[in-house]
Amino acid sequence: MVTRTFALFASLLIGSTPALADTAPACPPAAVGALWPQGAPLAADGRLQVNTPGQIALQADADGKHAGSAMVTIDAAGTYAVALGSAAWIDVVKDGALLTSTGHGHGPACSGIRKIVRFALQPGIYEVRLSRSERNTAQVLVSAAP
Repeated sequence: MVTRTFALFASLLIGSTPALADTAPACPPAAVGALWPQGAPLAADGRLQVNTPGQIALQADADGKHAGSAMVTIDAAGTYAVALGSAAWIDVVKDGALLTSTGHGHGPACSGIRKIVRFALQPGIYEVRLSRSERNTAQVLVSAAP
């Protein structure tokens, strides 16, 4: 039930377009036990589940930033959104080739979603690669875009 509720919430967030403002609104604190923006568990065995938030562990690289990846299995063709709770570069890779994104944006104010990048995906296994992060973990959600 929690996963379905979160998937509905995520699809509403991913489908929205934020309004531009000069100042950020005052956001209420996240609920205790919330899975977003930073409460999801580490991706088990380096695998993300569609519609379920997870953390990817990132390692320091030569330029002092952090990078890492996790795999995700896509069962149905469509446009998928990769949402992050912090600043990082997002790539999706299939069979060693970087895929071209079909769109990008930011999450709604106070959602905890910092960045959303969309990709057209076919059924199969993909690598979600993150780089240029200031943090050693990144909260990620892969979800079918509405």
